[in-house]
Formats: sequence, C-alpha cells, structure tokens
Amino acid sequence: MEEIWFMPWAGLGELKIGPVAFWPFSRMAGGKVRDQQVRERLERYFQRYVDHAGSPVDTVTVCSHDSANLESLEPDAAKEVRAAADALIFSIICPATKAGVCADNRTMAPPSADRYQLLRRNPFPDDDHISVASGRSLHICRIDDVAFQQPWWLGGGFGVPNARLTAAFDKSFGVLGRERTRLFQSLEWFRLAHTQYDQVSEASKVVMMATAFEILLGAGKSRKKKEWIVCELERRCARPDSHRDGRKTRDGNRIYSKVACWGWDFYELRNAIAHGDEVTPEQLKYPTPSRPWLMHLIVADLVFWECVTRELYRLECIGEVKNHARELAGLYKPVFPDMQPDSFVDHVATSLLGFGDVHRALGWSYSQQSRA
Repeated sequence: MEEIWFMPWAGLGELKIGPVAFWPFSRMAGGKVRDQQVRERLERYFQRYVDHAGSPVDTVTVCSHDSANLESLEPDAAKEVRAAADALIFSIICPATKAGVCADNRTMAPPSADRYQLLRRNPFPDDDHISVASGRSLHICRIDDVAFQQPWWLGGGFGVPNARLTAAFDKSFGVLGRERTRLFQSLEWFRLAHTQYDQVSEASKVVMMATAFEILLGAGKSRKKKEWIVCELERRCARPDSHRDGRKTRDGNRIYSKVACWGWDFYELRNAIAHGDEVTPEQLKYPTPSRPWLMHLIVADLVFWECVTRELYRLECIGEVKNHARELAGLYKPVFPDMQPDSFVDHVATSLLGFGDVHRALGWSYSQQSRA
C-alpha cells in the first residue's frame, strides 16, 4: 500500500536526520516524485490544506524514510520517522527559547509542536475518495469536498532548525542500546509538553516535562526520583561560577548550584500537581529580578536543552566541538600547566556550547550577565 508521511504546516527547507529526509513538497516535488500521475495526485491532495482564509498553504513538508519511497513503512521504520520528527521539534523550540530568554525578549516566541504535526495518509487511490483517520475513527471523504484548516495554536514564528543539533541527532541514530532509546523517549515527552496550548493545561505540561527529565537522566525505578534528578542536575550542569544555595537531600547529599535547586523546586511542583494538590498560577512562575515574565516551563526547556546537548556531546555526536576544544586546550596548556587535559577540554567545550549564556541570563552565575 502506498502512503506518505508529511507535516502540512512546517514550512521547512531540505534537511536530514538519521534515515529520514525532510523536504518541501511545493519546491521539490518535481525532483522527488518522478511519477507524473502520483505527483498530480499529491498536488491535488495537498491543495486541500488551507490557511485561515481558505487559501492553500505552501508549507507542506514531506518526510521520507530511506527504506521506502511513498510506500507503507515497517513498524521500526515508522518509529524512526516519529523519532526524527521529535528531534527536529526539539532542535527548533529549545534554541528559540534560549535566544528569547538570553535577549530578555518575550516576543521571540518559539512555535508549538503542533506546527510540526506529523501525518500519514494514503492519497493515491484511483477514485476521488480519501480516508481520513482521526483517533480511532475513520472517515471516507471526496477529496474535493474536504478541507484541512491550519490550526490556530501553532505558536510563535520565531525559530528555525539548529544545524548543530540536527547534525548531532543525525549521528545519534548510530547509537545503539538503551542510551538511544532513553534519548528519543524523553524527546517524545518534550513534544507532548509543547502541544495544543488551549487544550492541555500548564500544570499537565509540568508533569510531562518532569517525565522527560526522569527518562533522560535515568531516574528509572528509583523511589526517590526528586533526589535523583536534583543530584544529576548538580553533577551534570553545575558550573564553577554558580551561585550557591545550600540544601540537603534525605540521603545527606548537599546541593549547592542554582540549577539543581531549580530542579528541586520544579519536582516539588510536579509532585503537587500529580498528587492532586491545589496549585495556583503564581506557583507556575519562576521570576528573576531581570526577567519577571519567566515561567517554570520556560526554565525547564532551557535546562532540558542543556541536558540533551550534554548527552549528545557525551555520545560524541557533537564531535566538532570537542575537536575545537582540544585545539584550544593545546594553545592554553602553557598558561595552565596544572590543568588536567580532559577536564580542560570539557570546560572549553561547554563554553562553546553556550551553557554559560543561559546560566547568566537566569542569574545562576556570578559572571556578568550576557545579552547575547
């Protein structure tokens, strides 16, 4: 059976993540779909996707898997299409959020995950009808009698795929075992936490983002997930120039960095929501003196971005940063002769990846605040 995977509202250029290629139908159809009858069928079908004024959109992005050309995918291949789409969504939303927070400009709003809604259809029959699945319901419609209107909740328009992240995710498909599974499962929860603002509450999104952290940081079956996450944030994200805030877990572990203390507060908020406690709108805020508009979910995006980027770096999917860091370490070795080579390389690499910009913007670092 023939089928096509696509994102009707994405408006993306051509890029590749793992075995999945994303390409704009309107500009690339001639080269990508060589069968004239199939191409005309697709053109007719995609004309049914319209904007709010009823005009056909030019934002359709096709998602092609290496293993098939407009054919039904095997379950594992279909899973890879979904994983690549989730990685793409992360690669757009998080860098846009980072840019807006570091610039202290709340109008630099990222898109929602719904802008990258992933659909699969079978628009190739010889008759004039198509089948449209919605949940567990299947609808049969005449192709010329139906229109799919662009949703109103696509979010802001600020954001394009971050090339470094998409290249890293492209390499991550070569990672085997539990590490790859955990990475992409966490990205699925990230997507769910960034969808349909008018239908999913902010409180529910907090629980979803907490689940993404649990999976990514390996909390697993631990009964003390809050302590686990807090300690992992301390271990992975604390910086030498971090502000200190003394707290102690039930295991006696000392927590000092502001990023770990934020993790403590975020998970406390998650527990209150999950246990049915009353949560006020004020509790969802994470205001700082310089950015009173911040919400816990915005900060969660930034911390999750750092954790995912660090994981990609650890898995050597961001190899060019480590290579550049090694070059700089060699130049600075005469100045810092006592510095351990590996630790110095990692210190330089994390600076190149821009984590310090976020920590300064949030007031978590002693360094001068960055507006970059």
